[in-house]
Amino acid sequence: MNKGSNKYLLTGLIILSSLLFFYKLGSYTLFDVDEAVFSEAAREMLETGNWLTPQYNYINRYDKPALFYWLMASSYLVFGINEFAARFWSALMGVFLITATFSFARRINGDSYGLLSGLILATSIEIIVLAHSAITDMTLTFFIASGLYLFFIAMEKKDKWLYLLSYSAMGLAVLTKGPIGILIPAMTIIAYLLLTKKFRDTLRDAQPFLGVIIFLAIALPWYILEIRANGWEYINAFFLKHNISRFTSVNSGHSGSILFYMPVILIGFFPWSPFLPYAIYKTAPRGLAEMDTKARLALFSIIWFLTVLIFFSLSQTKLPNYIASLFPPMALVVAMLFKDYLEDNPPFPPLTPLSPPLVRGELKGGEGGLSKGVKYSALFFALSCIILAAGFGLAPMILSKIHPILPDGFSDIPITIGSWHIVISIFFFISGITSVIAFFKNKKGIAIGIVGLMISIFILITLNLAMPAVDRLVQHPLKEIALFVREMGEKDKRIATYGINNPSILFYSRQKAFILNRGEKERLNAMANEETPLYVITKLPYAREVKEAAGMRYAGQRGIYILLTNNPAQCDLDKKDKKDEK
Repeated sequence: MNKGSNKYLLTGLIILSSLLFFYKLGSYTLFDVDEAVFSEAAREMLETGNWLTPQYNYINRYDKPALFYWLMASSYLVFGINEFAARFWSALMGVFLITATFSFARRINGDSYGLLSGLILATSIEIIVLAHSAITDMTLTFFIASGLYLFFIAMEKKDKWLYLLSYSAMGLAVLTKGPIGILIPAMTIIAYLLLTKKFRDTLRDAQPFLGVIIFLAIALPWYILEIRANGWEYINAFFLKHNISRFTSVNSGHSGSILFYMPVILIGFFPWSPFLPYAIYKTAPRGLAEMDTKARLALFSIIWFLTVLIFFSLSQTKLPNYIASLFPPMALVVAMLFKDYLEDNPPFPPLTPLSPPLVRGELKGGEGGLSKGVKYSALFFALSCIILAAGFGLAPMILSKIHPILPDGFSDIPITIGSWHIVISIFFFISGITSVIAFFKNKKGIAIGIVGLMISIFILITLNLAMPAVDRLVQHPLKEIALFVREMGEKDKRIATYGINNPSILFYSRQKAFILNRGEKERLNAMANEETPLYVITKLPYAREVKEAAGMRYAGQRGIYILLTNNPAQCDLDKKDKKDEK
């Protein structure tokens, strides 16, 4: 393809990723806990003018470095303090990631490979979710991926300037989330260089001393200033608790087995995950001598994938978003498989006399090994779609079984899901059947297009139909209560939460909250007996405990959340409903 077609492909990917990442970005409430914590901390940074140390509930928060908070605060300045602004940088970094992936893959293996790599990454469920989330992971993934892309091209082209840009990206990754920003790239690069026996040659070309200076110039100043300001308190909280301790022990109850990330990959990389096992097997070089650029990229991508997977599988603290940085290499590997499938090329011929010969039909593709393997993967994809279709179709029956045992008061309120699950069920069933027919009819481009189009339409349906229902049930009630209290207007009013941890209350009320654990009745009684208005937000199961405090009265309910106050004469949330109805 010529340069003009390259521009059209990149423009198309930017439009697609922008649609998937920005659509409905500000239309639903910030979700607790992580989204709301980051959003509130950035708001407080803007309010207090303290751009050095992030704070949450006006107390120093040492979980993450400052870069992402700076980005969020800057979007507040432009768009105002709202959900869209809070999520803006995640969506934009998502578009940057797709653009970088396309540009990298195209440079290595042509325009079609760039298009496939960008398309697969942009339409992976976890990438779309992270692009809609006001948390650090999309930003971190962009910087890690950019650093590794630049380093690989620099190795191939022996370009010293690209090495320096790579160090810069890694420095920004460390400023986004800490040591993991350099640990993942370093482990990937070192393992690759040792396997390919290019460690000394690359070390000579990569200007490591100048690179370290550039890396430290970007990453280190903020850490120095933070340590000077908060000393051992910061070192202990950030480096020991939120980094080393998260790896060696379970933090905040987020545990899991060593296989925890298998279903995360299956769901998060859907609809492409059914093709991943065969893609890794088929694209892995059969030898390490005399590899061409394509083979070296396959090896580099697989090492990158395994580095992230093994590291976080060994970590004692586990969360689905931890492995976000392995999605780019997964996209690169699956795209390589599909490119060869479309062009009827084998991934790699035998590379050494010791390599096993390829079976008949594998060299020519077609109905041989490569095409056959893709079709088996397509059957796995179709089966996944049918299982999802059945799951969504039976959603009301499943909900009726689990509703009586739902925790935190959800069992005490009626839950309806409307008819959106039927639309999604039918959609998955049709997508699975049509895609497998296209694969077996050898309509290769159409088959791959159906997979990408299917998930794109699914996301749009979900954002329009499912997300509003989930938001109304889970998060919007808290937003309504917090906004109601905020609008009360008393200058010295206080807000407290009892038995719940919902940072969205702080974000929407725009003020400090007293966080009371269950059982802190003496403290609650003391606060209730003061003349200053007190508003306590709790869950339905804990409402009686709060009401027993002296002077606390029921003031209204939204979903499973109850508002109580010592100032009942001026506060009635339920009356607001009647006014709104009129």
